[in-house]
Amino acid sequence: MILDLQQVSKTYRTGDKAVPALQSIDLSLEGGDFVAVRGPSGCGKSTLLLVAGTLLKPDDGVVRIGGDDPYALPAEGRARFRAQQVGFVFQQFHLVPYLSVRDNVLTASLAVESKDGDDPTKRADALIEQFGLTDRADHVPAELSTGERQRTALARALLNQPRLILADEPTGNLDPDNAAVVLDALSQFAQNGGAVLLVTHDSAAADRAQRVLHMRDGAFDTPVSN
Repeated sequence: MILDLQQVSKTYRTGDKAVPALQSIDLSLEGGDFVAVRGPSGCGKSTLLLVAGTLLKPDDGVVRIGGDDPYALPAEGRARFRAQQVGFVFQQFHLVPYLSVRDNVLTASLAVESKDGDDPTKRADALIEQFGLTDRADHVPAELSTGERQRTALARALLNQPRLILADEPTGNLDPDNAAVVLDALSQFAQNGGAVLLVTHDSAAADRAQRVLHMRDGAFDTPVSN
């Protein structure tokens, strides 16, 4: 099991007001799974990714990635665990504006201890080539198209060869051709034994998943398979 959420709940509090974001969520992904989550804005989809990605501790329940509980680790250990096990792809890219494409991809390696013989630069260059960015490798994000920025972010997510990819509206800003590149890469990642959890409003993106889960008010409705 790559991702296992058991009875996970999270509530946000503003003064005396409590807003449940996740309500007793159960979700399991094994290697090869590509799961999409759909639902209205504010239903808890992004909170689900933050909790699954070890960025937001749930109030209740258990999160396991590869059988390990990342929230049992101290903050520094959890950051290293996250960098090795989880790749993130966001709609807004979150690239460092003053770094080149190559250096943006390589930022993923900063939190991971290098092993003897490991060369993250070679892996970065291979991913840059895979995503058609070789001639843009020394350019900063402001010099890239929207599709090139997302492909850079995808290469960064894959650099450390994670088990799990969490994608938050990764095709939301893309034209159909660039969206297809991203979805093809996510599908290939799952086919190679990884697990993908995709949050999307895009029906075409959801159609690429093996399972589609519908969320409302912090809980899943009856899941619908493609």
